[in-house]
Amino acid sequence: MRVTDIGLYTNEMEIINFSLSGVSATDQYMVREIIGLDSEELVPRFYGFGLQSKPKFYDFVMKARLIVMRVVLNPRFNLDETYSDIRDTIYKAISAVRTGQVVLHFNSGGSTVARIFGFITKMEVNHFSALPEVQITIRCDDPMFRAINPVYYTADELRSTNPIIVPDSLSTAPHGIQIEMTCKTACPSFTIQDEEFNPEWMFKITPDGGFLAGDILHLSSESASKQLYITRGQTDIYLVDKLSQSSIWPIIFPGATTFHFVDLANFDWNSLVYYAAYWGV
Repeated sequence: MRVTDIGLYTNEMEIINFSLSGVSATDQYMVREIIGLDSEELVPRFYGFGLQSKPKFYDFVMKARLIVMRVVLNPRFNLDETYSDIRDTIYKAISAVRTGQVVLHFNSGGSTVARIFGFITKMEVNHFSALPEVQITIRCDDPMFRAINPVYYTADELRSTNPIIVPDSLSTAPHGIQIEMTCKTACPSFTIQDEEFNPEWMFKITPDGGFLAGDILHLSSESASKQLYITRGQTDIYLVDKLSQSSIWPIIFPGATTFHFVDLANFDWNSLVYYAAYWGV
């Protein structure tokens, strides 16, 4: 991930921008050091066995990420700014909204590559240093860097025959997927699996009474917001309790991921969406 500057946001408003390339003498905040942007202490977590040859499946989790930034203060003295003035700008960001969250945007040129949410938990100041600076600690309970803009496939861009291959040349970490499809022919169930025959994993939904023509299926396997329901007329019917016992949620891996939709002939695509994810910067 190439990053040229980092923006500190509260309530969708940029409070501070930290340049990482071509620092200017007029910059109020100059970054000396940032730690916590790497993929520290990845822990493999077992979550199931395969169906055929019984391989063990693991995902990798991280503890809460601590991002620590050492920042030199550089007031614009020609505008009568003081060290205290620009230090107070950071203090005000600690709890500027009801959620208390801040967001770091990692930018490349004029576009945001990824962002991460967190809380400012420390603001350390050495008032008697010859070079006035502050150290800011941000705790990110969700340690993953995620794209701010989704990769979006419309119905016209998606295949109507198996296999469905979803490319992801951006991510360095696995992540969830959002799928929306409309049932065109009544059918008893809906199944996604990794292989057409002898799959190692599958994701199978069997609603009471099956799917009816016109049902809109909504599926999200995003780690923080798993959802599974159908919209039937004006009613949303939730289906997590209708998953088969051996179901494993579909995810996207870096590179390309292949899915087989067993019941694809009974459904029309509406959309397929995902957000790229990164272990570190």
